[in-house]
Amino acid sequence: MIYRFTYLSGGLRVAGYAALPPELSFTEEAFTGFLRREFNDEELSAKLVACILPSAMSKPPRKEPYPVLVYCRGGIGRVGKVRLDWLAEFASFGRIVVAPCYRGGESGVGHDRFGGEDLEDSRVAMRIARVFPQADPKRIAVLGFSRGSINATDAAIEEHAAQLVLWGGLSDLGRTYEERIDLRKMLKRVMNGSVYKIPEAYMERSPIHMARRLSCPVLIMHGTEDAQVEYGHGERMYEELQRLGKTTELMTLDGLGHHMPQEIRLRVLNDMFDWLDRT
Repeated sequence: MIYRFTYLSGGLRVAGYAALPPELSFTEEAFTGFLRREFNDEELSAKLVACILPSAMSKPPRKEPYPVLVYCRGGIGRVGKVRLDWLAEFASFGRIVVAPCYRGGESGVGHDRFGGEDLEDSRVAMRIARVFPQADPKRIAVLGFSRGSINATDAAIEEHAAQLVLWGGLSDLGRTYEERIDLRKMLKRVMNGSVYKIPEAYMERSPIHMARRLSCPVLIMHGTEDAQVEYGHGERMYEELQRLGKTTELMTLDGLGHHMPQEIRLRVLNDMFDWLDRT
C-alpha cells in the first residue's frame, strides 16, 4: 500500500508518502486518525494512492516491528518529485517507507529552499517514522538521493538515524554551483546569492561540512558516469568521513549514471539493503 498524507512541519501542512510492505495493511481511516492524534490537527488526512503487489521478495507478516527507510528525494519543486515505483521497490524489501515531498511543489505550501526551512520537513518525517504503527524506532535509516543528500544528512544528525545512505548525492553545494551552470539561476534564487557572494551559506548546506556531526554508519553509492552529480562528490564525502574516523563504505557503481534501468537498480538496492541489514 502507498499513501499520500499531510503532516505539520513548521506550521505548514506539507505532503509526504508512506509505503508498506505488501503483507501489511492500514486503512485510510486508521492512518488519518494516527496523523490527527500525533499532530493534534483535524485537517490532516491520508489517502491510498497505489497498491504494492506481492513479489518473490514478499514475506508473511512479521511479529516483530519493521525497520523503516526515510527517503529524501532529489530535485526541487516538481522536478524530481517522489516516485511511487521507487517507494514500491523499497517497501518490497520488507521496509516501511516514509518520504517527505518538501514544502512547495507537491505540498503546495511554502517554499523549498534546497536545504533551508525544508530541512524541518525531513526531520518531522523521521519523527513520524519513529512512532509509525508496527515500526521499529531503533531501526530507522535515511536515504538521500541527489540533492536529497542535504536533507538526509541533516535528518540523520538531528534525529539520530541508525544509518545513512547517500545515493548519487551532492556533497558540496559550492562545487555544484561551479559544475552545474544550468542550476545557477535556481541556486541564486533559493540561496539569495551566488557561492561567491555567500560562501558560508553554501557550506552550511553541504553534507561534507556536516560530516563531523554524523554518528551513524554511512553508505555512499555513486555512479562513475553520473552527469548530474559528478562521482567526485561521493568520493570526497567518503574520504572526509574516513579522515574523521567515521564508519563508512563506498559502493562505486562502475559505468552507471544518475539513473539506471530497473533491473540494474534492483540489484543495487539488494546490495544497499544487505548493507543496512548487516550494519
